[in-house]
Formats: sequence, structure tokens, C-alpha cells
Amino acid sequence: MRKKKEKTAVAITTITGYSHAGEGVGRYQGKPVFIPQAARGERVRFAITENKKDFARGVLLEVLEPVAWRERAHCPAYQNCGGCQLLHLNYEEQLYFKQERVTSALRRIGGLRGVSVKPVLGMDSPWHYRHTARFHVGQIVGRRAELGFYRFQSHTLEQIKACPLLPADFFPLLDAVARFLGGLEGAFRIQVRQVVLRKGRATGEFLVQLLADAFPKEIDRLHLNSLVAGFPHLKGIVISLLRQSQAGRGKAAEMVIHGRDYYTEEISGTSFRVPAGAFFQNNPSQTEVLVRTVSSFLDPQPQQTLLDLYCGVGLFAHSLAPGVKEVCGIEENEKAVSAAVENAAINGRKNVRFIRGKVETALPRLFRQGIRPDAVILDPPRQGSDRQTLAEICGMSPEKIVYVSCDPATLARDLALLVEWGYEVREVQPIDMFPHTHHVECVVLMSRIKD
Repeated sequence: MRKKKEKTAVAITTITGYSHAGEGVGRYQGKPVFIPQAARGERVRFAITENKKDFARGVLLEVLEPVAWRERAHCPAYQNCGGCQLLHLNYEEQLYFKQERVTSALRRIGGLRGVSVKPVLGMDSPWHYRHTARFHVGQIVGRRAELGFYRFQSHTLEQIKACPLLPADFFPLLDAVARFLGGLEGAFRIQVRQVVLRKGRATGEFLVQLLADAFPKEIDRLHLNSLVAGFPHLKGIVISLLRQSQAGRGKAAEMVIHGRDYYTEEISGTSFRVPAGAFFQNNPSQTEVLVRTVSSFLDPQPQQTLLDLYCGVGLFAHSLAPGVKEVCGIEENEKAVSAAVENAAINGRKNVRFIRGKVETALPRLFRQGIRPDAVILDPPRQGSDRQTLAEICGMSPEKIVYVSCDPATLARDLALLVEWGYEVREVQPIDMFPHTHHVECVVLMSRIKD
């Protein structure tokens, strides 16, 4: 006999707070239940989608008792798209959630219970701020490629025609790229997996990056010109292989099929070339807030030497160089380091130098050479730093460490080690680089405890 399908359980709960991912948290059968798009203080009806020993997950069916900070999402795709998690909350509640998220991580993971977290520095207008976006490529339908974001916790494509987080002029270009991909001949038309659009806010320049499994054998120039002709601010189209191994030993993993491989941006009067594949903050106006915060914490002085770890194209190094004696940046990405050197020439920075290599291996070398910086800027990727790197930093005995983090959990873990090794947390300033998502940037000032 065929087994009878179990009926989906439906229950009611009161939402008491948020998970680190912005889900509403209630109770079900004596354990926490996580419900996306539910708001703190609401009483809701939900259906169980996953029921484990220690937790459950649900989907929101009905808000029985709404709260004042719930609002209508400004996006028709919000129910399906996985790009945003907080569009159902007003902006004040989003900032409250992010401050609490940082505070909770520092206490729960880092054991830093006496640390005060400042209110989050938000945006005056938290819309159309995101100047980099990665779109997944679906099927070719009617000589047009489907482009969009993945739905929440899935690999199902949600085609995007508009987005309140992206500049409006992304979408005519995105549509043209979709038609360009759909009109390609040969195997390459199905080998492009992702499209990255990047735009300089100050310059208006666009860069298109196509991430593919292989390079095309050839590109029809007339077809390419049909894409390029309508967009004078499109400065480059780059094809990048998803894996270096696909290029072969000693061969380039990148092909420029139009223009150049970078766009330019300006942050607080400093110009930056940003190549395809190099990291750069995607919210230009809040990047200026970020730079000001780091500068305020460091309080640059003419005799200071700074070490900028995971420096990318030199955002902090070039922004802070005019106020200090010397800055040394370390970065693994070859293209980012080359851009950082070019940015030094563009901005006339003669007191900066850059080392290409992993921070984990370059830092011990500097230590053995007797380098002792006055301050260190630490801006690692999402997974944070590692124990040995933190130990090397502490061994250099800088007076200040400014830690820039996009993940409160790994930040808390690393701060706990720095505190154990002789530093104290002086200030914690969250910055909302990613409105309407659960992500939050954080800048922490640490000072060496004098013996």
C-alpha cells in the first residue's frame, strides 16, 4: 500500500526576536522555530516545513496581530527572491535588528559582555544603492537568456525585471546582455553561468563580466556591437573562467572582448580603478561613511606607519595615506594588487607600497624584517582571520588595531583572541552597507593594553 502523505502541521506563535539571518523566532513544541518574513512582536500563523530535534522551520501563512514596524515590501519579487530578507520591516526596525545582531554575537560567541555597540549608521535613502550585482543565467528562451537571482534557499531562478536595491539604469543593460547571450552561436551560449554588472557611482562607468565554463572560439563582432552601441558608458566586457584550471597551466583565465577590464570609481575625492574579479565595496555612499569611520578610529598622524591587511585595490591605504608617514598593503589577488599600484600613481600617493601574497605568509616575513607598524587595518573576507595571523599582529605590538568585518560571528571569535592577547575593545560601530538584507558591516577599534 502507498504510504499516506502526512498533513502539514499548522501552528500559532508569538515572534520574540530574530535569528542572525533575519528570520522571526517563535516557539513550537518547546523549541525555537524560524519563520522568514515574520516581525518581532507579531502573533502569526505558520506551517511547519522542517521539524528537527532542537529547532523547527516554518513558512508564514498569516499575520494575526501585526506590529507598527511591519510594512509592505517595495518589491513584487520579494516573496520568492532570495536577495533580500528584511523588506517587510521599516528601516528603523532593520537598524535595530542589526545592532542587536552585533551585540548578541559579541556576547554569545566572543564572551564580550561589557562591550557597548553603537547605533548602526544607516542611509538617508536606503534604495538603489547597490552598484555591483551578480545574476545567474538560466535557459535560452526565444533568443534571450533568462537572468535573475536564486529564490530563497534554492537554485530556482527568479527572473528580475527591476530591483529597489539596484540603480534603474542596470536593467536596460541587463536586458541587452540577455539578448546578446541569447543571440550567440555555438556552445558558448550555454556555457555562461553568471553575469556580473558593476557601475561607478561617481563616473557612471559600467563593466560587464561574464563568468563561463570556457572561452568562446570566436565572437561575432557585429553581434557584439549591437550590445555595445546603445551604452556609451559601457567601458568593458570581460569573460572570466569560473575555475583557473579550465584555462590550463600558465594561461590567462580572462578574455577582454570589448574595451578594458576595469571601471573607475571615486570615493571621497580618491580615484580607484577596479578590475573585474577584484573586491570593492558595492555601496559607494556608505563606503565613504566606512572610510570616515576607519579614519576617525585611527586618528592619522604624520609619523604613523600603517599596515593594511587584505587591502584589495587600496581603498583604505590610498584614503589614509595623505595623513600618515607610510602605508603598506598586503593582498593576495594579483589583479587587485596591480590596480592598487596603478591607483597610487593616479592619486599621487608616494608613501604607499603593496605586497602581493597571502596575509598569512607575508605577515611573518614582515615581522622577521623588524616591521613594527603603529596601527593595523584588518579587513578580512567573511570567514575572518586565522589564529596565527592574529598572533603575528599582536606580536608586532601596534598601538591600535582597526578591524573591519562583514560577519559578526567571525568578528566576535577573532576579537576574543585579540582581547586574550593584550588588546581591549574601545569602540564598536556597525554600518549599514546592505539595507534590506541581514548583512551588516562593523568597524571595531582596539587598543593595546599598556603593561
